[in-house]
Amino acid sequence: ILSGHNVLTYMAFLSVFLIWFFLYKTPLGLRIRAVGENEHAADSVGISVIKTRYTALVISGVLAGFGGAYMSMGYVSWFSRDMVAGRGFIALAAEAMGGATPVGCMLTSLLFGFFDALSNSLQLLKIPYEFVSMLPYAATVVGLVIYTIRKTEQIRKIQERAAEAGGA
Repeated sequence: ILSGHNVLTYMAFLSVFLIWFFLYKTPLGLRIRAVGENEHAADSVGISVIKTRYTALVISGVLAGFGGAYMSMGYVSWFSRDMVAGRGFIALAAEAMGGATPVGCMLTSLLFGFFDALSNSLQLLKIPYEFVSMLPYAATVVGLVIYTIRKTEQIRKIQERAAEAGGA
């Protein structure tokens, strides 16, 4: 299980914990989170919102570059114009379902990666190619529906508790 992988695979797992440390334990990471949560509150305590946004944009660009390098050199070892084939939308779904935390995003990314690997394995069976190739994307849609239902239910419960506390 641990052998035969590209070095970028190991760097990706290590980067999850480095990013967690950066976002939760360093002043810059805390500023980035503050600006992302409430830019007006961050501005009111003296954080330069524009500078922090550009810093976060540069950092995310570097990380996206690592992802693209892995995709073209480690995962498939060739380059084509549309090689990502909608994986960016899966990444956005993983971010939402992971609760915008590094570890949560890693876990949901592993789940979507499982379905991607499953679709590759199912190509050996006599299942139509169209069904097999849509599996990761269908799993993403189902996952987002479940996530949205759960999140809506949580919000509804919070609103009910607030209404009960206000009326009591």
